[in-house]
Amino acid sequence: MRSKLLSALFCLSFAFLLSGCELNPFAKKAGVQVTASPDANVTIDGKPVGKTPYYIENAKPGMTTIQMTAIDSGQTWETKVNLISGTLTTVHREFGASPDKSHSYTLYFEKLSNKDTSSVNVISMPPSATVSIDGKPQGFTPLSVDIPAGPHVFSFTSPGFQDKIVNAATQNGYRLNLNLTMATMEIVPTPLPTASPSATPSITSTPSKAPTNTITPLPKQSSPSATLSKPFVEILDTPTGWLKVRESASINSAELAKVNPGDTFPYRESSPSGWFNIQYATGKWGFISSQYAKLVK
Repeated sequence: MRSKLLSALFCLSFAFLLSGCELNPFAKKAGVQVTASPDANVTIDGKPVGKTPYYIENAKPGMTTIQMTAIDSGQTWETKVNLISGTLTTVHREFGASPDKSHSYTLYFEKLSNKDTSSVNVISMPPSATVSIDGKPQGFTPLSVDIPAGPHVFSFTSPGFQDKIVNAATQNGYRLNLNLTMATMEIVPTPLPTASPSATPSITSTPSKAPTNTITPLPKQSSPSATLSKPFVEILDTPTGWLKVRESASINSAELAKVNPGDTFPYRESSPSGWFNIQYATGKWGFISSQYAKLVK
């Protein structure tokens, strides 16, 4: 709860400072806001300055090194940011059990030549993460698009990584730069079944090979989702206009079919790595990525 409250507070502060007015234009200073969960000690350019949440509005513009050390675990994280005069830079870190289970983002503004437009530039680690803005898919990182000034919700998904949501506001005359690092997903291994001594040996089928023929999308459904019993899966919009159904929960497995955005299918289970098991045809089951699907319970 405390982490969510702090996140909400600094997002509001971030939007206010840059939508209300710039920092003192005569001093030509920059603002810095550093937050973490759990709290961390903060060092800027090698100098300890306190602990999170940390805020200063008279920092010197230019390249700056910010280091955070989690107070409870001692885990350390460091990033470099370019402080821009008259704007506020926000740096946030969520410390997990290990660095790969941690995530972070940095928000900073750059002036545009056109004062009547606003835009966002997004970079992520890993690259090629799926980006949605206010619930609408926009493509993959790195991404640069013009968007209306005001508050927005940026959502990120990538196979093998935890979904991430960042709330930030854009301002006319500025480009919002959002640099994101995602945390890897916790994968729980499935235990192997224990063989029974009295079990009758079964015939092992030969693994099926990936089909070589071209697979076209299934016909668009005409019946509404209300005819399906819950839970079911609804296919969301995709950059390609269809979504692949695979033989197993892996992007390297054989493609079985293609399904259309807006169609709904019976649901059986989810995999720890972010896949839904659906019945895409009568008696036929396959896996789809949960990035472009919604489970309706």
